[in-house]
Amino acid sequence: MAKKKLKEPNPNGRPTVMTSETVKKLKEGFAQGFSVDNACIWADVSKQTYYTYCEKEAGFLDYCKSLQKKPLIKSILVINKALNEGDVSTAKWYAERKGKDEFSLRSELTGKDGEEIKTKIIYDDIK
Repeated sequence: MAKKKLKEPNPNGRPTVMTSETVKKLKEGFAQGFSVDNACIWADVSKQTYYTYCEKEAGFLDYCKSLQKKPLIKSILVINKALNEGDVSTAKWYAERKGKDEFSLRSELTGKDGEEIKTKIIYDDIK
């Protein structure tokens, strides 16, 4: 039985759309917090092409996911700066979200052990 020869890439085939410029645009988009859909639109590449590239390039998908977190990290830094500067408005906002039990403006009614309160409606008087 003869060995099957591996198919060589066609030098005259369609050039890849995943150029270094396309990858750079994807990274820029993800660093702005774009979703995969929006990053692909930004880089002018299809989602399928992006995912195929991710399969070929180990670690690229995880790297893009980490880039998407950059805006959140920036926002945390801005919040911390405002807190350090004594911004009362930011301090209240932060306490309401991070210390809900103590500072939340929203009140929640719960029954015993935090369970949902159950009500019973009696329809005897309704005819």
